[in-house]
Amino acid sequence: MSLPALPVPALLLPGTLCDAALWGAVALPAGTRVCGAVQGHSLAEAAAVALQDAPAAVHLVAFSLGAIVAFEVLRRAPERVARLTVISANPHAPTAAQLEVWGAQERQVQAGKFAEVVDSVAVGLHRQAVLDMARRVGPEVFLEQLSFLRLRPNSCPTLADWGGPLTVLVGENDTITPPHLAEEMKQLAPQTVIQVVPNAGHYLPLDAPHAVSEVLREVAYA
Repeated sequence: MSLPALPVPALLLPGTLCDAALWGAVALPAGTRVCGAVQGHSLAEAAAVALQDAPAAVHLVAFSLGAIVAFEVLRRAPERVARLTVISANPHAPTAAQLEVWGAQERQVQAGKFAEVVDSVAVGLHRQAVLDMARRVGPEVFLEQLSFLRLRPNSCPTLADWGGPLTVLVGENDTITPPHLAEEMKQLAPQTVIQVVPNAGHYLPLDAPHAVSEVLREVAYA
């Protein structure tokens, strides 16, 4: 299913170990640009790669790790973002527990155990889809992504400074980026519109593509 082209085209960023297939069941407007796996030697480079060849102004739609890159875009090039939609997002700097987990994953991958790491993180109803994406992304890009995650700054001040349209989409049952984080973002940016999707988890574009499609349609054609 396709939608009419938009005056401000959408630019979609996937999450950790995900590629463009993440959005396969989401109805996207004509002219939408879907990025491949998030990559680069730094968060700044990942933001630059995301904007490379993109129109002057975009509706930036970002899932999980993609949202971390989107926050970096807001810091570096806010004039390029006409509207922001983040899905399953966390604006905070990493916790000690997260750093410990990612450090262990990095050591496993460097020891040649990428398959074991992927097998441990790909759980739930869409396990096979996540496995397939992760295998295409591969260990080298995953190590870059772990670096982004570990070194990401606190994006709360960035959101507090953002006065543009902001939509936050989160699954009711998301335990990785739970709904209370959406409420915190609204406290920082009062213009935020939150939609909590019932009976959905972290991988919203896979769990509830209809809900993501509807939000993008409502936001785009409001």
